[in-house]
Amino acid sequence: RVSQPFQSSGINAEYGGSAGDSVGQDAGKIGSVSSIGRDSASGEVQSDVPIEKQEPVEAEKSESEDEPDQNPLERADKRKAEGNAFFKKKEYNEAKKCYLEAADMYPEENAVEKSHCYQNMAATSEKLGKPDDVVQYCTKALTLNQKYVKAIQRRATAYEKLNKYEESIKDWTAVCLIEGPEKSMKNGYMATSDRVLKAYGDQSAKKLMASRKPRLPSHTVIKSALDNIHMRDFKATDTPDSLQSIGDKRYIQILSDIEQGNYSRMADRLDSALKENPVKFLNQLRCFRGIFAWVMTDYATAISNFDAVIRDSSSLMRLKVQAYIHRGEVYQLKGDKNRALADFNHAVQIDEDHPDAYLHRAQFYLSLEGLDQAIKDLKKSIELDGEFSASWTSLVYGQYQMARTMTPSLLNEVFSNLSKMEEKFPKVADVFVLHGQVLHDQRNFSAAEEKFNEAQRLAPDNVTYMAHAANLKMMAEKNFDSAIDLLQKAHEKDPKCDFVLENLGMIYIQKQMYDDALECFKKALDLVKTEAEAAHLSALRIGIQCQAEVCKEYDVKPVSMSDIQDFSQMTPAPQE
Repeated sequence: RVSQPFQSSGINAEYGGSAGDSVGQDAGKIGSVSSIGRDSASGEVQSDVPIEKQEPVEAEKSESEDEPDQNPLERADKRKAEGNAFFKKKEYNEAKKCYLEAADMYPEENAVEKSHCYQNMAATSEKLGKPDDVVQYCTKALTLNQKYVKAIQRRATAYEKLNKYEESIKDWTAVCLIEGPEKSMKNGYMATSDRVLKAYGDQSAKKLMASRKPRLPSHTVIKSALDNIHMRDFKATDTPDSLQSIGDKRYIQILSDIEQGNYSRMADRLDSALKENPVKFLNQLRCFRGIFAWVMTDYATAISNFDAVIRDSSSLMRLKVQAYIHRGEVYQLKGDKNRALADFNHAVQIDEDHPDAYLHRAQFYLSLEGLDQAIKDLKKSIELDGEFSASWTSLVYGQYQMARTMTPSLLNEVFSNLSKMEEKFPKVADVFVLHGQVLHDQRNFSAAEEKFNEAQRLAPDNVTYMAHAANLKMMAEKNFDSAIDLLQKAHEKDPKCDFVLENLGMIYIQKQMYDDALECFKKALDLVKTEAEAAHLSALRIGIQCQAEVCKEYDVKPVSMSDIQDFSQMTPAPQE
């Protein structure tokens, strides 16, 4: 995906302003939002100090009548103090009544004091378990005191309880932008915002994927999936004339088209071939049908075909390995990690000498940051077949991640292996892209540009390489316009590539071109292949939408480029 800060479903405050820390950080600082006390200076009910720790409330004669010589402001202050006394005794209905009377007593020019009363009424409603009332009273407070952070914060919490995540995100965005990044980070507002963004993303993704109809994705996506497979397991030396079955004859043509990158109507053609009683290539056709169903996000059809290969006693061992591997990938995409790992392990168990079994299990471990086990499997895969570039690129990617996070001394070995790969696979574009990404991450921009240019020369139709080059222009030259131009050309070449659209949207955000960014994310959402990707993009889209609305409504500024400490984090992670 786009970058590490966006790997969680939330949006980093440096880019979006509405969220910050990665999902899962301690949100305890903001968790006290439901703990309520009293501000002895303003008479406000506090949201960040437990009630039992507050100072005693002055003038707590709740049953006394107003003195005739008191002015309206004094009478209102007294009634609010009485409300605080009731609140402290947990007599919330009585407290609420006092706050309402106090709000009516305050003169119109005392808008701030009136807003405190309504916010206090929201606090009592919160204690009474009435989130709808909390929203109502906080909204009244905010009509009188627009940037009243405590009221915005309390309303955000109430919206979340009502499962109105979009409204909650907008309020948390307002809190973060009004308070500023440092205070928002310290008080846990950003972590809380990120948590709500994740909930929204998960909810939206489930709805989106449930209604998604299977369709053929980007040519780039299909080729990337097929490049990760040993096609030798599917080779056929037969000619159509030598075969009796029409289904077998059609397999020969389908295999030729796949090797040449002609994927048009492939799912329909595979279905047609399977209906024509194939004999020799039945399970090859089932495997390919499963693979194309998988890239089309038709997971039920994919699993059904892989199951058939696994159950067929006449199925070749190497095809059963492929079926286990790709069924495992489907389970992984569905979020079922246990079943995924079980299938990868089965693939290894039934054929300990198949390099793909170790490669795909290693890629599963890489996705979970299990670097030690991943590198062990990748070395085994290369030992079994040192001529498959996917195993090498995965190994060096894993080694680089280990060098960055655990063992810096490994960096020399990484660069040595990158050079060896270029000599061994001079026509494989992915090798040069990985080398370019490592150089990019090491801030060696001119050398990285050479590698990306070579990758584009070797594979001019792969638009993800153009996206990497665009990010380099943005990082090295701060040239947003050139980056946008390159990504727009990539989108024209392959309109179905969500990776390009997401990167283009991110650059639009940096230029504060929010409408253009939102349009990119909307298009990308229609193309994503997994629920996790849909959740990520949904959260990204709503976060940016809310930021734009908050900036306009509250007259605040988004986080500027000067606030971004590590812009290089926007660089996409290597594409497996």
